[in-house]
Amino acid sequence: MIRVLLLLPLLAALGWWLNREQQAGRFQRVDEQFLDFLVANARDRFEKAEAPANAASQVVLVKMRTADKAEYAGWPPRPLDWQMVLKGLQPYDPAVVVIPETLMWGRPPPEFVREAAEAFVPFPSTVLGIEGRLAPNADAPAFLGGLEEVLPRFQKGKVHGEINTVPALGALVAAPDDLLRRQADVGVTIARHEDDTTWLPYALQEGGVLRPSVLAQAMTHVTGTPYATHRLLLGAGAGAYLANGAFVPLSPRGEWLVHAQTQVPEVDALNLMTVEMADALSPQDRQLLGPGKVVVIGTDESPAGGLARQHAQALTRILAMPRIHLLPPAAEWAVWGLAALAGCALVCFVPKRKALLRGGLIIFLGLAACFVVFQSRLVWCPPTLPVALLVAATLFTRIAGQKTRATSAEVSATTAATEPPQDG
Repeated sequence: MIRVLLLLPLLAALGWWLNREQQAGRFQRVDEQFLDFLVANARDRFEKAEAPANAASQVVLVKMRTADKAEYAGWPPRPLDWQMVLKGLQPYDPAVVVIPETLMWGRPPPEFVREAAEAFVPFPSTVLGIEGRLAPNADAPAFLGGLEEVLPRFQKGKVHGEINTVPALGALVAAPDDLLRRQADVGVTIARHEDDTTWLPYALQEGGVLRPSVLAQAMTHVTGTPYATHRLLLGAGAGAYLANGAFVPLSPRGEWLVHAQTQVPEVDALNLMTVEMADALSPQDRQLLGPGKVVVIGTDESPAGGLARQHAQALTRILAMPRIHLLPPAAEWAVWGLAALAGCALVCFVPKRKALLRGGLIIFLGLAACFVVFQSRLVWCPPTLPVALLVAATLFTRIAGQKTRATSAEVSATTAATEPPQDG
């Protein structure tokens, strides 16, 4: 009992200190590596997630069809066309508007560019694409055309793995008009084609830093993840960790494989270009454009689809994936309490010489339980604090624990050896 009374204040002080250090981010990398291990072993849960039915999809493709180009002011669509489409979209209150194609019409700019830019103002989040080109090798310097400060970057401390494997940005070919860039965030748009597959880079290497693509920018806005907390893992088990438990599984090079068979709900852009919206849109289209959707807009020039369709397919699959759940604070406290109780049990019932073995076994069983729960429910708990409590209790038991109790046979033998011989 005395040992327990000594151990409990020790564990309480250690738990208080570890909790404070954990909140300050001291052990964050240890917890992240444990989460990486859990996710790597549950990767199929994410990669095999099925895209939802059209009505339930978070993503809608607003397509401008080549077959209808005579209905537009010009082709590719001119600023007036974009203004009318965006105005028609405003009443449906989308959460994020994504335009992967570059909205640039040359110099001098044509009419209605300012009006098109003003049409972006009511939307809470907009992502525009900057057309880019890959470099032949990573050593070639990238040409950014003075947009170094416009393009965001991933925080170095949040990128883990070899960045030299990431596709290198060679040059920015065209950027949206200046007036449009003031109303939106931008990302690099590149689609890499290999055999019959299409890859969308999540990040691009440039001058020793990683720049987000349109896909990364879109996920940043959808999940509300600042780049200070946007974590990118490269190599084996590559993926992007975002806020609210979102995870994007990627190739070791940090790319997303576009699944061409993914069905995306579609709305014809022409139906949004009339003032009498209620008459132009069918009830089905209005349901698809419900509030809070991610709307991808762009031309759809071929059956295989262009950049807009590819990004809509990628976002549809990613947003259909399950989320990772962190234990709520009350449950975390309960786990810490169980670790402390297990430590007290070690002191009360385990002899000194078996302390390391039994303590290690309890830690292993606890981590195994976390593994099983994550596999089934995608729920996890940072292991640093409970494991530290168990390690401290194990060492305490090893130093100040009870001695090994002698067996009855050993007691009898000792008694016989110490008793004086009886006279015959």
